[in-house]
Amino acid sequence: MRTVLRSRRIVTEQGIVDGVIEIEDGKIVRIGPAAGPADLDFKDQRIIPGIIDIHNHGFGGWSMTDPAKEKDVKGFAKAVASVGVTGVLPTAKEEAFEAIADCTGQPLDGARIYGVHSEGPFWARGGENTVGEDYPLPDVAEARRLIDKAKGKMVMMAIAPELPKAYDVIRLLHQEGILVASAHTKAYAEDIRKAMDEVGLDIVTHLGNGMRGIHHRNVGALGQYLLEDNLRYELITDLNHVCKEMIQICLRMQPVEKFCLISDSNYIAGLPTGHYMRYNKEMIADEKGLILDLHGRICGSGKWVLYNIGQLVNIVGVSLEDAVQMASLNPARFLKIDQVTGSLAEGKNADLAVISDDYECVLTMVEGRIVYDREKDTSVFNLEAMKRKIA
Repeated sequence: MRTVLRSRRIVTEQGIVDGVIEIEDGKIVRIGPAAGPADLDFKDQRIIPGIIDIHNHGFGGWSMTDPAKEKDVKGFAKAVASVGVTGVLPTAKEEAFEAIADCTGQPLDGARIYGVHSEGPFWARGGENTVGEDYPLPDVAEARRLIDKAKGKMVMMAIAPELPKAYDVIRLLHQEGILVASAHTKAYAEDIRKAMDEVGLDIVTHLGNGMRGIHHRNVGALGQYLLEDNLRYELITDLNHVCKEMIQICLRMQPVEKFCLISDSNYIAGLPTGHYMRYNKEMIADEKGLILDLHGRICGSGKWVLYNIGQLVNIVGVSLEDAVQMASLNPARFLKIDQVTGSLAEGKNADLAVISDDYECVLTMVEGRIVYDREKDTSVFNLEAMKRKIA
């Protein structure tokens, strides 16, 4: 079965095309001038490659940091598809690992699950507004237990590289083919240089957040990360986590190809602002789009990557093509799946999103299947989560 999509603004690696996308058996078989009627005509609405969010703790009331069952992962996959996501690494605690693993690679009515992202547990909690929480020190046996818990589906683990025995854990992760993120660290510049020399790191977790910032007598973790040649960077561009000017500095220091836009959203994202209770812990979704604890510490974002693309284009001044590359192709390259997804190109999966000029998702496709349609999918949120709202 062949499906033809029409748009005057199809965002490809070669630029913006006025024409059609022809899809057959889940693959893009042609992008070019219209040669007949289209099955779906989106006129001036843009068609972009589907977003791949490699750092997402939850959305729309669906949490990947709570005990989760298969239905929760499927609900989450559907919810993130409503904001243009076609592939996601649920960033989870171990209580959700098995359910995520069971859904990995399965054809869902929503975004494709690529595996488990374990942010921690071996942290040092560096950066601003630290409240003194304790975390376990790196331990190879514990890391092995978590890898086994993920049933062979762990794709990435984040760790503070300056901690004792962190290198032993990093070596294990690399031996298992698991990507290593540098996260929530108290490291100074020299610690990052040493870690890169001794064991290597693959990516930086939410660049600028949870780390020592730049100072003129020691550039800290942030400055050293930006001086390294062999790193990629997660970046939250909601303009709450990193300001416009810092984003501009980052993009002058390193090429666009190095950055992966992420949401770092949690289950409250997309829900009405207010106070929510989760396991006796109160969290606040504020008007700016931040998720905060009662100490005022940032606990994630209430926004999503499609919104962040809009901020990057409209306020920071990045081109749409570059912003889309950071949201789609770059994470696909990082996950080594760019031969099949991450951009709109002939021969690749028909993973795409149709978006309006105000960066709202109209329709999302995964391998040519419509997994979200704004006109039909009017309720993708977890209504049970709404009951946790207390103010």
